Amino acid sequence: MSVVGDALKAMRTVLLMQEDLRLMKDAAHAQSDRLARLAEAHGALRDRVSRLEGIIEGAAMARRMPDQPRIEG
Repeated sequence: MSVVGDALKAMRTVLLMQEDLRLMKDAAHAQSDRLARLAEAHGALRDRVSRLEGIIEGAAMARRMPDQPRIEG
């Protein structure tokens, strides 16, 4: 192959690699956005589970102490 042919082939390879790199960068940004949304959903779910645990623990405590007089206002 000639020097010019080798140079053109090298330039083509570089251009293709740049395109692949751009696609990988876009995919990484999309993945980052999805991960951020997942983290937000996880936090919201954790808060909901905590509230449910509090309700369950409160009900369990109320059942354990039925002899306690109620304070009515």
